[in-house]
Amino acid sequence: MAEGHEGWDDYAEYYDWENAQTVGRRDIAFWQRIASSVDGAILELGCGTGRVAIPLARSGSRVIGIDRSASMLARAGQRVKRAKLGATLQLIRGDIRHLPFPDMSFSLVMAPYGILQSLLDERVLAETLRDVRRVLTA
Repeated sequence: MAEGHEGWDDYAEYYDWENAQTVGRRDIAFWQRIASSVDGAILELGCGTGRVAIPLARSGSRVIGIDRSASMLARAGQRVKRAKLGATLQLIRGDIRHLPFPDMSFSLVMAPYGILQSLLDERVLAETLRDVRRVLTA
């Protein structure tokens, strides 16, 4: 059975182009409003190329993005470096099913691009959400 994460490494070079054609930046203002309402670090699950994390960091939020795809993170890393956001945006290669963070590390955990729908097994989704709850401060 496929796990739902396959193909993202191959898709990385098209991801930003396709999102510009479909989603565009219409959701960014929403995430900026949500982020501005919390104090403390924000975790973005499935941060990909930084499409959401980078504008949040530019707005002053401290963001950690986690993604399983090395090629997505490489693209995000290039963008973070160009924007000089290394002090406010950290990228981590990891699996959202097993968050490598201490309890109560984040004021907000967000999954803006439907990353949770890639968890095709209901038990795995429930375990992931429990882990998300563990790393939330409130």
